[in-house]
Amino acid sequence: CVCIPASSKTQLEMAELNKRRKFPSPYIFENGSGLQWPSASHPELFGRSALEIGGLLDHIRDGHNIHYRLFRDIPDDELSAITGLDELGVKAAKARSASMPLLWEDSAEALDTFQGILGFIGLQVVRGGQFQTVLDRSCSKAGAMQRISQVFTKSHYLPRIIACGDAENDLEMLSAADVAVLFPNGDGGHLPLDHPQLHYADNCGEIAWLETLERVLSQYEFADQHNQPSEHQTVE
Repeated sequence: CVCIPASSKTQLEMAELNKRRKFPSPYIFENGSGLQWPSASHPELFGRSALEIGGLLDHIRDGHNIHYRLFRDIPDDELSAITGLDELGVKAAKARSASMPLLWEDSAEALDTFQGILGFIGLQVVRGGQFQTVLDRSCSKAGAMQRISQVFTKSHYLPRIIACGDAENDLEMLSAADVAVLFPNGDGGHLPLDHPQLHYADNCGEIAWLETLERVLSQYEFADQHNQPSEHQTVE
């Protein structure tokens, strides 16, 4: 069983987290814009660079009078207050490779217009908690997950993928997995998802994640032995 983190965090942030793990693994960063293999000296990047995306966002903001501030332009002390990150954490979060978060300061109608403009030039916006993140339309956590799955797939072995998530930017990845585990979002509820092997966790946090995965894994080991896979079970 290999646990592969998939996050909106940057490569630098994820690299630091991966150092604390007993068994480092591949990890997905910036919502699927990049993938780092343990044995590789450089990450595998997908789509357009953060520099190019930032330039396009500058042009859209100025040309269409839409109000937002790019992550790169927000003062470090303000970002620290918003995110709770310390000085080094803010610098790592600003080290974008292939995506650009922004702080939205306009209306919902303007956001719809903004999404339409992005789609026309091959970009997309992923809605997060406090920030919207813009990345190439070809990038997703699901795509990076499938890339990893291809590497682990052998002629005699097809890996079973269990994906966990709680936010909109996880839904495509959850849908593409063999087993999906939904955790409560910031409001305490679960996002809607139609999946044949769907489990719900009642709580969020590290302990809840460990307990939920242990139960899901044990249920599927039991199901495999009896050749009776379960569907739509609630993990308590």
